[in-house]
Formats: sequence, structure tokens, C-alpha cells
Amino acid sequence: MESGAQTSATQRHREGDLLEGIARGDQAALRQLYRAFERPLYTLGIRWLHDQALSEELVQEVTLRIWRRASSFDPSKGAASSWIFGIARNVASDLGRARQRVPTPVGDLVVPTGSEPWDEESSWQQWQVATAIQNLPVEQQRIIHLAYVLQFTQSEIAKALDIPLGTVKTRLYQGLRALRPMLSELGITEGADR
Repeated sequence: MESGAQTSATQRHREGDLLEGIARGDQAALRQLYRAFERPLYTLGIRWLHDQALSEELVQEVTLRIWRRASSFDPSKGAASSWIFGIARNVASDLGRARQRVPTPVGDLVVPTGSEPWDEESSWQQWQVATAIQNLPVEQQRIIHLAYVLQFTQSEIAKALDIPLGTVKTRLYQGLRALRPMLSELGITEGADR
């Protein structure tokens, strides 16, 4: 029976082999990779885009880009899954920008009541949080970004970055612990120790 690390290494090798096959034009390898990543990509699409049709479009566009760009995959730079989820982030960003360019009918506009259109206090706090995060080690920044901006689960982060789940938990804990004093000065972490 394979251990978790052996299974993970075997899966990474298999995904890399599939990408090599796709780079050679192997359509069967593309179908296998599609079946393996369709559900995770769709789930991320729903989480990022909050739209079923756009999530389906994300899966299709990622598959198309994999077909076109498989030869650019370099296994020495990371796992195939990390490369694929990187493509997915770019596609989600493209789809999100395209959606914002579509004009909203005037009847669909929701005007917030009782709030200012520009909340200077909130913007200032967001800037301070972003600045504080930039002072963390890159590994912790990346995990905090995936967890809190892109809303990945810890397991999804481990797969995307091709690192053990325990490493994700440790880096996230250390990053948040380092941020706590800075954020508590802003009044943002009330009750965070509970």
C-alpha cells in the first residue's frame, strides 16, 4: 500500500506525463487530464466567479489553453497541477474583467443606502493590511492570498502549491500570528484568538 507522499508523487508524475502527451498532440491524454481536473476547476470557478455559466466557460478555456500550451510546461518549476491552477487563475481574471465590461442595465443597479460611495476608512485599512502582508515571507504571503483572497481551502492550497497540508497549516498559522499585532492596532482582529 502506498503512503500519502508516494501516492502524491505518483499522481504528480502521472499528471506531468499527461502534459507531455498533450504537448505531442495526444488527444487521449487531454481527455484524461480533463476528467481529472474538470470538477476542481469548476468548483474554483464557482468560488471565484460566482456564476455557473462562467465557471463552465473557465473549465473549457483552461482545457483549450492546456492543449495549446502544454509544451511550455516545465516540470522543474513545479507540479503540473500548480501550472494548471495558474492557468485557471489567469482565465478567471480574464473572465471577471470581461464580465465587468458588460454594461449593467440601469434597472439592475443597486444603490446602497446610508453609505458613502467612497469609504476612505475602509480603503485605508485595506491598504494597511496589504502593506503588512507584504512584510511577510513570500511563502506565507502566497498562502494567505490563496486562503483569504481566492478562498482556497487548505487542501486546495496544498495541491495548488504542491506542498504537504501540514506545511500549509504551519505557514498560514505563522503568517497570521505575525500579522496579528499589526492588525490588532487597526482593530481588525477582535476575537481572532477565540
